[in-house]
Amino acid sequence: MIQITETAAEKIKGLMSQQDLSEEGGLRIYANSGCCSNGSYGMSLDNKQHPEDNVFDSQGVRVLVDPASFAQLEGASVEYYKDDNAEGFTILKPKAKSNCGCGGNCSCGGSCNC
Repeated sequence: MIQITETAAEKIKGLMSQQDLSEEGGLRIYANSGCCSNGSYGMSLDNKQHPEDNVFDSQGVRVLVDPASFAQLEGASVEYYKDDNAEGFTILKPKAKSNCGCGGNCSCGGSCNC
């Protein structure tokens, strides 16, 4: 499962209340394909659940994740940060199983083409 911190959940619920989401909607978290790409995770508010989605609740937020993304993101956490220069959300990756040659973390076990 993907954990959402309490602070991130409060901010996400605020954003969700501003949207006209259907009951099937929620926070979609996804991973772009590719083993070694940094910043390859994202999230958005989605108005529709797909039949194959993993759907669960974390801190009162309905989370939607497609199966391929779930395999890459299982154990990750969504956090909210704020400092003097910026604020926003970040997805912290689960611990990588191995390191690839480009210095990135690679958990797919495949070769790196960086």
